[in-house]
Amino acid sequence: MKIGIVGLGVVGLVTGAVLADQGHEIVGVDIDQNKVKGLQCNRSPIYEPGLDELLQKNKERFTFTTDYSMLKEADVVFITVATPTVEGKNYIGYVLDAAKAMKPYLKRDTIVVVKSTVVPGTSRKVKQIVEREVVSNPEFLREGNAVVDTAKPDRIVIGSDNKASGDMIENLWSFTKSTVLRTSIEEAEMIKYAANSFLATKISFINEIANLCEVIPNCDVNTIAKAIGLDKRIAPYFLNAGLGYGGSCFPKDTLAFVSFARELGEELKIIEATIKVNEERPKRAVKIMKELLGGLNSKTVCILGIAFKPNTDDTRESVGLKIAKLLSDEGANVLAYDPKAKTSLVKMVGSKEECVKVADGVIIATEWEEFRGIEQMLQDKAVLDGRRVLDPNKMSRKKFRAIGLYRGD
Repeated sequence: MKIGIVGLGVVGLVTGAVLADQGHEIVGVDIDQNKVKGLQCNRSPIYEPGLDELLQKNKERFTFTTDYSMLKEADVVFITVATPTVEGKNYIGYVLDAAKAMKPYLKRDTIVVVKSTVVPGTSRKVKQIVEREVVSNPEFLREGNAVVDTAKPDRIVIGSDNKASGDMIENLWSFTKSTVLRTSIEEAEMIKYAANSFLATKISFINEIANLCEVIPNCDVNTIAKAIGLDKRIAPYFLNAGLGYGGSCFPKDTLAFVSFARELGEELKIIEATIKVNEERPKRAVKIMKELLGGLNSKTVCILGIAFKPNTDDTRESVGLKIAKLLSDEGANVLAYDPKAKTSLVKMVGSKEECVKVADGVIIATEWEEFRGIEQMLQDKAVLDGRRVLDPNKMSRKKFRAIGLYRGD
C-alpha cells in the first residue's frame, strides 16, 4: 500500500521504517525542514538501535517531505505528531493541525489512523475535520527498543466505528502475528493512558519500597523486587528501583490522564500519588549526595547519564538533568557524561573517565552498560548508584549509597 506518516519523531520514523520493510511505499511528512533535509541526506534525527539500518535498507521506499500534497495517493495516513502536556493537559493542537493540513489532499477512501497519544474523544475530532474514516491505533513501543516493539508488539489495539476500516488496519499489521484487540475508538484511546499509568505506578511503588529498605538493616530492594516479580500476578517488569521515570511518555501521560479525569469529575488518586513519588526522586538524590559530601557548595559532582533511559539519546524529562539543576541551585559545579545524549543545559565532557576524575561526587543517573564494572574508578569518590549498576561489595560503604540498599549508618 501507499502509506503516509505525519510526524517524524520516534513513533513516526520507526512505524514508517518497519512498514517500508514490509514492502509498502511510505511518504513521511514533517513541518521541520531541517529534520526533513537531514533524513533526505540519510541522517536520522534520533538514535534508536536498528533504525539507521532499517532506514538505509528501505530508502527507496521511504520519501521525506514537508509537502502535505504528497499524501494524495495514500491509502492510509498515520498521525504520529507530538502530544505534549501543557499546563497539565493533553495538547492535541498538533494532531488537529495535521488533520486540517492533510484533508484537501486525501482520497475519499483514505483511512486516517491516529497513533499519537490522545485523550478519549480526540480521534472523533479528527474524524470531523478530515471527513474520512478514522481508526485509533495506539503505540506501545519502548524507546531504546522501538524497532523490535513495532515489528513484534505484545498486542495490536484497533479502535474503529467501521468494520472495513478496522479490518484494513488489522491486515496491515498482520505480519507481526500479534494478538489483536478490536475496540471502540474511545476504548483504544483509554487503553494507552491506562497502560502507561499502570507501568508508571509500578515504578513509583517499588521506589517507595526502596526508601523503606534504605532504613532497615540487611535489606536490599533488589531482593524484594525479584521475589514479588516471580508472582505471575505481579510480573518482574518495571520493578527496578531507581531515580524515577522520565522520557516523552510517562511524565506527560500521567499528568494529562489525571487532568482529563478531573474535567470529567473524577479523581485518579493512585496516579496522582505516582506522580508525587516520582517528582520527589531527584530531590532525594541531591539530599543523599549532600549528606555524602557534607555539603554541596563549591563541590564538583559528575552525573553519569543524561538520557532518560539507556539505548536512546532522548533527554526529555531526564532525571539526570533535573538532578543537575538542583545541584547547581545548591552551589555545586556539575559535569555530565552520556554515551549518546547531548545537551546545553549542563557542561558535558567526552568520557566517563574525564567526568569522574575531577569530581568529588558521582551520581549514576542512567543504567548504560558502559557504567557497569567501574567500581575501581570510583573508589575515592562519594557515589550514589541511582540505577543499581554497581556491586556494593566492591565499594567503600562510608562514601557509597545505592537506591534501595540499607545505608548502614
